[in-house]
Amino acid sequence: MFKRAVLGALLLASAAGGPAIYYAVPDYWKALRQQWSSSSETAAARAALSEPLREDPAPEKAVPVLEGTPTQNLAEVLRFDVSSGWVLRRWPRVSTGLAELPLHGYRVPLVTGTAETDLAGSLTYYFNAQQQVQRIGFQGATGDPRELIRLLSDRYKFARRLTNDPGVFVYEVADPAGRPKSVLRIQSAPVIKSNEPRRRFEVELMLERPNA
Repeated sequence: MFKRAVLGALLLASAAGGPAIYYAVPDYWKALRQQWSSSSETAAARAALSEPLREDPAPEKAVPVLEGTPTQNLAEVLRFDVSSGWVLRRWPRVSTGLAELPLHGYRVPLVTGTAETDLAGSLTYYFNAQQQVQRIGFQGATGDPRELIRLLSDRYKFARRLTNDPGVFVYEVADPAGRPKSVLRIQSAPVIKSNEPRRRFEVELMLERPNA
């Protein structure tokens, strides 16, 4: 309604005032548009400032997913009578191409359970040219290593070797020359948290094929 009234007034003025008013009309419209634009921007700015600040939603944390067939018995995977096909069928995700000449490795995630004596980490099978498991490696954590030590001692004849570091426990199998052939190293985690009882110890295992 306001625009129509202004336009009518301008038409009457141009009819009465002649060419001078006619040439002044564009400049007037330009100034009027700028004023309306400035007023709109000011109103929008005031409206924006009057709104309460909204915080961005916190990003959702990714939930880790355990892959592979659940393993309740550690002896089920620490064995040398398996094939590469068995590894590929058992775990849906397998990292390959882990060359340690002349061996070829297949790495899989391993979680044996939720008890303090269970293990969680990565397990690697190394195959030789005859497609036999030559070496098994594990790196991970546990809350209580006694079950692992018992299994390795009973099945593969691991024995403890004293070290100068009281925070490190070493178990090994020696070759006929007395050199370490298979080695298990256990040490306390750098930080032990009461809400993570299954991560009190770091575990590193390198198990060679018996009688190889």
